[in-house]
Amino acid sequence: MLKLSLILTELDKLSLMLTELLRLSLMLTELLKLSLILTELLKLSLILTELLKLSLMLTELLKLSLILTELLKLSLMLTELLKLSLMLTELLKLSLILTELLKLSLMLTELLKLSLILTELLKLSLMLTELLKLSLMLTELLKLSLMLTELLKLSLMLTELLKLSLILTELLRLSLILTELLRLSLIDTELLKLSLMLTELLKLSLILTELDKLSLIDTELLRLSLILPLCDNESLKLSL
Repeated sequence: MLKLSLILTELDKLSLMLTELLRLSLMLTELLKLSLILTELLKLSLILTELLKLSLMLTELLKLSLILTELLKLSLMLTELLKLSLMLTELLKLSLILTELLKLSLMLTELLKLSLILTELLKLSLMLTELLKLSLMLTELLKLSLMLTELLKLSLMLTELLKLSLILTELLRLSLILTELLRLSLIDTELLKLSLMLTELLKLSLILTELDKLSLIDTELLRLSLILPLCDNESLKLSL
């Protein structure tokens, strides 16, 4: 009985062991299944990693496409900027042309100012020529006035000479009266001789005065002969 019980116990132990083994086998199968699942999961993870790589590549491609679109936008902006730069260059050219035109206008204004100054100078030159003509006329008038003063001086000298001649004639008359008185009185022959001498002296003085008159007249005539052609020349100039 003990043996049977031992055997039974052994059998129980074996059954237990078998159950354990079964459990272990089951567990192993489960583990195998799990390992298969893990392998599948690993495969899936690899696929996922590939997919992730592809997604990353797609994102990169998207980024590149975005960059390309941005580059296209930038190229469009650059074309617009180029257009604007061309427009700016044209505007600069126009501004340069405008500056040149402004310079030309300033030069024209300066030329107009110079022309006005030249016209004023011409007017002043004409006025100066007129003034010169007037000054020449005044000089001629002054010459004529000097000639007139000379003539007046000559006339005054002639009047003085005439007065002297009148005085001398009066003296002659007085001497004649004296001679007559002397002759009538016959007081002294010496007185007669003196009166005669006086008369002779008076005659000589008259002759000298006449000679002086003639010399003065000759000198004045010479002056007049020298002045008259000058007057004729001046009158011709004035007439011209």
